[in-house]
Formats: sequence, C-alpha cells, structure tokens
Amino acid sequence: MNTLLIREIQAEDQSSFLAMTNYSQILHHPWVFPPLSVAEFEAYFQRSQQPNQKSYILILENNIIGVYNLSEIVRGFFQNAYLGFYVAKDYAGKGWMSQGLKLLLHEAFAELELHRIEANIQPQNAPSIALVKKNGFRLEGFSQRYLKINNLWCDHERWAITKEEWL
Repeated sequence: MNTLLIREIQAEDQSSFLAMTNYSQILHHPWVFPPLSVAEFEAYFQRSQQPNQKSYILILENNIIGVYNLSEIVRGFFQNAYLGFYVAKDYAGKGWMSQGLKLLLHEAFAELELHRIEANIQPQNAPSIALVKKNGFRLEGFSQRYLKINNLWCDHERWAITKEEWL
C-alpha cells in the first residue's frame, strides 16, 4: 500500500526538492517557475516561514511528488488564501495530486481555519483546471492580464472553494 502524506516544507528538504524541480522543469514550463537553485530554494523557504505563506510537499514512499503553496493568507474578516501547485514529472496525471489536494484542503480548512481558497489558472492549463474542478472548486470568473509570467501579462481563470462547499 502506498502511503501518501502532506507536510510543511523544511530546510532539510532542499536537495530532494531541487532534484524534483530540476527533473520536472520541462513539465512546469510555462505554467510555474519553482526554485531550481540553492539560492532560489532558500528564498522560497524563507517566504514559506512568513505568517501569510504556507508551503507543503506531497510525499509518496519518501519521494517528493508534489508541492502546494498557500500564499497571501489574509486573516480577519476574509480568511482567504491563494493556491498554487505543481507535480513531479513522473507522477503527473496519475491522481496523486488530487489525493494530495484533498489533504491540503483539510489542512487549510480544518487546521488553518481558512474560509476560502482561490486558484488562478491560465485557461490553456487543462490538467490544473481539471484538478481543481474535480476537487470541488467552482469557476468564479476570468481575469485579463492577471499575472506576469515569463515577462508577459497572462489571462487567468479564477477558481475557488469555501469551507462550506468543502464540507
């Protein structure tokens, strides 16, 4: 039986994390640009330690197979975060990220007590849209020139789920 686990990233994950992101770089481009060097990982890890950021790794049999980032966590009346994610090349399309997203949503809603998670995804990124849709996210709208990626302002679909929908 394969044991799937999600946990916050740790400094000790650096070498296995970088091995995964470098090996999977062709899969991630042009959607996301994860850390590929020691300096980039260190900056990423430092950001993950801020109160408004959380970074999680998905682990299967001691291998990092995916990453989920909750960013710009806002407390108070909003209780919201933005979700980003990416998978290791050899594990793409096999259902692991969907199982991991269920674990991440439990962490976000039950442990962090967030109310809403939003994922902004480029319309051409069909696998990511399928992933959030399968896990209960609903399409809220379309944002023109929403994020600057690869030095271009890219359109995004806005997908979200609230705690009530998750329950």
